[in-house]
Amino acid sequence: MTEHDTYYSTTRSQQPRKKIAGVCTNVATRLDMPTWLVRLITVLLALKAPVLVLMAYFIAWIVLSERS
Repeated sequence: MTEHDTYYSTTRSQQPRKKIAGVCTNVATRLDMPTWLVRLITVLLALKAPVLVLMAYFIAWIVLSERS
C-alpha cells in the first residue's frame, strides 16, 4: 500500500455514511453486513409492513443514538 492509498483509505473511512439517521449503517456495522444489503432489506420489509418498519426504525434511531 502506498502513502497515497493509506491517506485515501483513512479519509474515506472518516466520512459519514448515514442517509437519514444512520440506523442501517449502525445495524450493518454491528451485524458485519454490507450497508446496501441492510438498506435493501429495510426497503423490502417497508413495502410489506410499512407501519411496523417505521416504528422499528424510529425505536432503533433512539436506542442507537443514545449509545453513540
